[in-house]
Amino acid sequence: MAPPRNRAQDDHQGRGKGRTGRGQPDGRALLTDPLSNKGVAFTQEERERHGLVGMLPPAVLSLELQARRAWEQLRAQPDDLAKNVYLEQLHDRNEVLYFRLLCDHLTELLPIVYDPTVGEAVKRYSHEYRRPRGVYLSIDRPQDIRPAFQALGLGPDDVDLLVATDAEQLLGIGGMQLAVGKLAVYTAAAGIHPGRAIPVMLDVGTGNQALLNGPLYVGNRHNRVRGEAYDSFVAAFVEAVGELFPQALLHWEDFGPGNGRRILQQYGEKICTFNDDMQGTGAITLACVMNAARVTGTPMRDQRIVVFGAGTAGVGIADQLRDAMVRDGLDRGMHGSPVLLADGADPFTPPGQPPSRD
Repeated sequence: MAPPRNRAQDDHQGRGKGRTGRGQPDGRALLTDPLSNKGVAFTQEERERHGLVGMLPPAVLSLELQARRAWEQLRAQPDDLAKNVYLEQLHDRNEVLYFRLLCDHLTELLPIVYDPTVGEAVKRYSHEYRRPRGVYLSIDRPQDIRPAFQALGLGPDDVDLLVATDAEQLLGIGGMQLAVGKLAVYTAAAGIHPGRAIPVMLDVGTGNQALLNGPLYVGNRHNRVRGEAYDSFVAAFVEAVGELFPQALLHWEDFGPGNGRRILQQYGEKICTFNDDMQGTGAITLACVMNAARVTGTPMRDQRIVVFGAGTAGVGIADQLRDAMVRDGLDRGMHGSPVLLADGADPFTPPGQPPSRD
C-alpha cells in the first residue's frame, strides 16, 4: 500500500484531498510540522516557494532513499524499545517517511509500534516524553473538552476517526502511546489519513502508586476517579465529539471490562462507535469458533465454552459467543450459561456479569 500523502505533496500537485483545513506553513515552521515536512525530498522549486532556501542540505533525495536510510538507522537500535523510540521521533518530524517505512516493513514493525513493545513504551512514557501528540483531556477540567478540540482548527468534515483511551488496563497517561500506536495501524493497514485522525487521552488518574510517586510523571497525580464523576466526564466527551465531528468513528481502546461494556451499551446505538478490545477481539475469536463448529458438525447452540481470562477482551469474546449461540437457537432462559469466564479473582462468571475486580 502506498503511504499517505502529506500536505506539501498535495499542494505541489494541486490536490486538496487529505487536507484538514489548517493553513500550509512555510519556512522553519514547515520543517517542524510532521504532516507537511518532507525533509531533503523538497525540490529546489519547493524550497524557494516555501522559504526553505539554505535550511536544508543541497541534495534532493527521494522518499525511497530516505526510507532506506531510516531502515538502516532503525536496525542499528539496540532493542525493541529503542526502535519504538526511534520510530516515534521519526513520526514527530516526518509522518510521510514514518508511514512509508511502516508500510514497507509492516510485518517487522507492527510488533514495534504496537503489541508487544507498546506496553513497555506506555510504562516509560513520562521518561521518554518528547513532544505532545493528540488531545489530552483531564477529568479535573471537563470545561476544557470542547476548547481542546476547537483549538485543532478542524471542521465537522475534517475528522474520520478518534481513538480514545482512559488506560485503565495499562494505567496512567502513557496510554496515549497506545492510542497513537493504534492509529498508526489504522493508517498503515487501512489507509486512514493521519491528518484526519485524533488520538485522545482521557486522564482520570491512575491507581499505579509508582507512577504517582514518580517526579517525572506528566499525568494527573491522584487515584482513578470512578462513579458519577467518571460517567459525567465520558458523557461530556462523547457529546463534544458528536457535535464537533459528527461523521467520525469513535474507537474506545484499553478500557476496563466494566467500563468498556457499559460505555458501549450506553452509546452504541447513539453514535458511530467501536470497542476493539471487546468487539474486534470477540469477532476474530467468534470466526474461529464458528469454523471449528462447521468442521466438527456441532451447532453453535450446543457448544459449551470456557474463556480463560475475564478482562475486557475475555468479556467481549464471551458476549459474542453467547449471542451467536442465541442466534443459532439457544434458549436464553436455559439453566446455566453455555459460556463461562475463568478468572483468578472470580473463577467462573457467566457473560453479562463481569467479575467485580479493579
